[in-house]
Amino acid sequence: MRGFTLIEMMAVVFLIAMAMATLAPRLSSSKLRVLRDAAESIATSMEFARQRAVLTGVPHRVLIDLEEGGYRVEWLVTEEQASGGNDDGEAGGFFDAFFGADDGGEGLGDARDEKIDLHPPEREERDYYPIPGQQMGSFTWLDDALYFVGIDGSGGWVEGGDAEIVFDADGTTQYALVEIADAEDHYMTLEIEPLLDRVRRRNGRARS
Repeated sequence: MRGFTLIEMMAVVFLIAMAMATLAPRLSSSKLRVLRDAAESIATSMEFARQRAVLTGVPHRVLIDLEEGGYRVEWLVTEEQASGGNDDGEAGGFFDAFFGADDGGEGLGDARDEKIDLHPPEREERDYYPIPGQQMGSFTWLDDALYFVGIDGSGGWVEGGDAEIVFDADGTTQYALVEIADAEDHYMTLEIEPLLDRVRRRNGRARS
């Protein structure tokens, strides 16, 4: 049983090197495509939040879980609105407070013996809730190979916890940078402009 000659071993090494040189760019391109697709999805969520804020006249935000790698669109409404109730959250509130609610047919005569509160009804507290009936109301999670590096906004650079990109009722927002990366140290930055005519996606880190 004879061994391999030096020429045969060199030929095998050459073939392996050629195969790696051919496959490596394809693997790298595939990983970059996953990173670009994630950036595109985040940008789409931000553009959706802005458009919906303008259409509804209600502030929206994109909530980003920097540690777990998730994000979703939320809007600033009452708990009743969040659960799909009355749009203004106050239907009948002032009318009932002034005239009294339906008492089962006892009539308005009995109401004259009661004190009427002339103060305007208290507004129900508003908070950010997921959008009902929308896929973007649920968290979208990054691919396992991707992660949020951090966000550079009005409060400075943030790397952990929850962060938010808020859109006022007129669609305006504050300038911010969102940086994501993969396990191979490829970085991509989303640049949110104040008026958000677009969300710019660019390769590289947010803080150069």
